[in-house]
Amino acid sequence: MTGLDSALLVLSGVLVLAVIVEFYLARSYYSKWQTKQTQAYKIGGAQVRGDLYQLLGTFASLDQYEQVLLLSSTSKQGSLDLLGLAPDELHFIEIKKKGTALQGPERKIKRLVDEKKVRYVIKDVELPDGFQMEDRPGRAP
Repeated sequence: MTGLDSALLVLSGVLVLAVIVEFYLARSYYSKWQTKQTQAYKIGGAQVRGDLYQLLGTFASLDQYEQVLLLSSTSKQGSLDLLGLAPDELHFIEIKKKGTALQGPERKIKRLVDEKKVRYVIKDVELPDGFQMEDRPGRAP
């Protein structure tokens, strides 16, 4: 066997080894990619179901209250869904799928309402020169 044959044999072995390593790396990457795709699909499905529960809960609330006020937010993760005006009460409403736990911000709102740390605030706004917004004088917090 000549030096050239030996060099080609070593080079062939290195190439075969590189192909095997690349195959396992690609297989691992594909598996991770599939897992991420599955997770993304589940999250998307959960979001759609959550939106449906909220929509159905909102419509069901229309018969239970004198007024139902929809709360909108720039955040998709708003911590409160509705206000319901009953004859003698104002209800802070969070719509959840049965059995689903409250998240941190939702628990905080519930705690503040339960502790009666709630105020009605009127914001006086003046436009357009030197935009200002301030609380209207009234009772202290």
